[in-house]
Amino acid sequence: MKRIFWLIIGIAVGVYAVTRLKKRAQILAPEGMQESAAKLAAAVRHFGDQVREGMAERETELRDALGIENTNDREDYR
Repeated sequence: MKRIFWLIIGIAVGVYAVTRLKKRAQILAPEGMQESAAKLAAAVRHFGDQVREGMAERETELRDALGIENTNDREDYR
């Protein structure tokens, strides 16, 4: 009975290890790396857009609070 139990445990661990290795191999394949890089680039781009939007909003709040008129000669963050 103990041998059958350990055999089943060994098979389960083996199947788990093989599936994890296959997933890792897919991630490290050129297509997987390209997909990961594209996701990272999109996330960085989105973060940059959010920061610029927040900066513009905060600048408007500060200009309103200080009573400074918006001028057309200032640099636009977008």
